Amino acid sequence: MDRMTREQPLTKHEKMMIVSSLLKQAPPEEFCEAFSDLRLLVSDDSLMCQEAASLCALYNKLHFAPVRSKECEVLLTRHNELEENHFFDPQRQVSFKFDHVRQEPSEFQAHPQEDEMGEAWRRALYEGLKVYVSSHYPGGLCSVFIKDTAIRKILIACIAGRLHRPSAFWNGLWKSEWTFTLTPTSTSTQVAGTIMVQAHYFEDGNIHLTVCKDVAETLPVTTETQTTQDFVKLLEDADNEFQGELMEEYQRMSNTHLKAFRRQLPITHSMIDWEKIVTAKIVEAAAVQ
Repeated sequence: MDRMTREQPLTKHEKMMIVSSLLKQAPPEEFCEAFSDLRLLVSDDSLMCQEAASLCALYNKLHFAPVRSKECEVLLTRHNELEENHFFDPQRQVSFKFDHVRQEPSEFQAHPQEDEMGEAWRRALYEGLKVYVSSHYPGGLCSVFIKDTAIRKILIACIAGRLHRPSAFWNGLWKSEWTFTLTPTSTSTQVAGTIMVQAHYFEDGNIHLTVCKDVAETLPVTTETQTTQDFVKLLEDADNEFQGELMEEYQRMSNTHLKAFRRQLPITHSMIDWEKIVTAKIVEAAAVQ
């Protein structure tokens, strides 16, 4: 009697759950490479092709993929999703369909905002945030959304800045999401924010860093202009503090973990030129013959 326990093969649902979890962690600007590698591991082209669009959509919304065209300029998030593959740009007041695989927007239509007072707050916040992002996030983009309920307005600000440097063997993403509510009698409100940084360095090695930080602060509510200025200052302070903490941690890692990763130099304190050694051996072998 065979006493060995035979492992059951994964079902298609289980495979896709694992693939989805891994793709969520894919380094910035490297979704296609990660998808191609997983496609080889799964060995089920039919299943992967069938799920490609939904997996790409999940990744785009999670990482605030930017959409830039003459008709709109907005981040893709769960906050501006109207229905499957349809989103809206509150600043340009247009809706559109987005092909997540081809990364192309289409079918633009007017999408006006009905709440004039809420739109005034949203637009003021966007204009102030745009100035900050343009000066601190090279190539970055921000979007501000508003959701109305019977008694309050919920403002959501999203920021994403990404750098793609494959020739230098690294890619990076800094994104954040900030939420606060307003009521007719508000004199202050609680701001809840989440900052996430992803970095991938892959020259002579492979280091993937993902760090998140939650922020909770009180924001005074006065006029649209003053509240916007206070909000941007709050956000800038949080970004600076987080960056300082990252630099301190990097310094500690450089002296401990990263140092342990590095291969020690030989007694000559110079790197071995393996290509030169191999070439010399080939020449020597040819001479012997």
